[in-house]
Amino acid sequence: MVVGPAADVVIVGGGVAGGVLALALRELSASVTIVDAPAQDAVQASSRTQVCSASALSYGALPGWPLAPTPLARMAAGASKHWRRLQGRHGALGWRPCRLRVHGAAAGLRAVSAWWPLPFAQVDSAVLMARLPLILAAAGVTCRSARVEQLNREPTAGWMLHLSDGTSLRAPQLVLAAGAHCRHLWPALPSRLRSSWAAALELPSYPAVLGSAAAWLPLSFGRVGLERRAASLSQPEWLVDGGLVPWAAGALLGQHTLVRPGLELGAPPPPVEVERQLRQGLEAQSWGASLATLPGGLRQAAVSFCSQGVPLVGALPEAPGLWVFTGFSAGFSQVPVLAPLVAQALVSGGSRAEAALRRLHQLGLGQPNLAGADRCP
Repeated sequence: MVVGPAADVVIVGGGVAGGVLALALRELSASVTIVDAPAQDAVQASSRTQVCSASALSYGALPGWPLAPTPLARMAAGASKHWRRLQGRHGALGWRPCRLRVHGAAAGLRAVSAWWPLPFAQVDSAVLMARLPLILAAAGVTCRSARVEQLNREPTAGWMLHLSDGTSLRAPQLVLAAGAHCRHLWPALPSRLRSSWAAALELPSYPAVLGSAAAWLPLSFGRVGLERRAASLSQPEWLVDGGLVPWAAGALLGQHTLVRPGLELGAPPPPVEVERQLRQGLEAQSWGASLATLPGGLRQAAVSFCSQGVPLVGALPEAPGLWVFTGFSAGFSQVPVLAPLVAQALVSGGSRAEAALRRLHQLGLGQPNLAGADRCP
């Protein structure tokens, strides 16, 4: 059964990428349907371990300075302005100014632990993911809770999505914003789009030993280097980055990252082993030693990333009407600055769409970013 008239744009994935893009499309008066897999409420291995979305497990960090000498990084440094505008239009989304304390050491530098003087903010991902369905509904976005089992190109134009509830949905324009699950839907995505398993400890309260609420982040994240090496791995590798951010009534502590060779996501790693590695990794760091034994439950999430650090954003040249919006290295910073451009390119038409595409190309995105010899067979 084919359900209802097609929206102008169908987005697969209801996390921060799909949700913020849907809001940008609605501001241009486009009709939008989001198809998102049902929440994974099943408990894994113990009552304290849950598999959640990558958006829900994110630190939501918004540094007010460029993290790299690139046009996209400079643009992403202004993400807080976009979150403030979204909150002014739609209500609370979890954005707030936040104090930042940096700890650890980079190569050749001695260890530091200091309050950072530069502007910093955070989107509380627990608040965002609780509020986003309500905000999308109020904005006129249709949300379907189902898994996409298969995509088929329509004989004339557009796409047909076959869903896990036995229905099908037509999409004149289709955007894949499903993170680590995008490759399952379209295996021919460039091979630099990869996936990993991330984990963090959910603490029921903010640690009193750290004083008033603030974000504590390492001077550099080992995860970034591991992702850059992903294409050369011959066996799984994991590491632990020490960090902590306020999250709902408590905090998220630590980041465990597991990257496997190849392009397949694979099953989540055993949570008991992941929690052991995460706590041991924190204990080995001078900053995290006093926090490593705090009670908390493990949360795991499948994460997408690009081994070259630049996300996949734009239309697929070999599949008319199919777009991707995924693989972000700093999604909460990059998504809100890119979503208005993608929305404009998708539905504005004429010179406005051409201007948006030119801007995406200037940022290293769009079709040149998606084409090339590294596509999978």
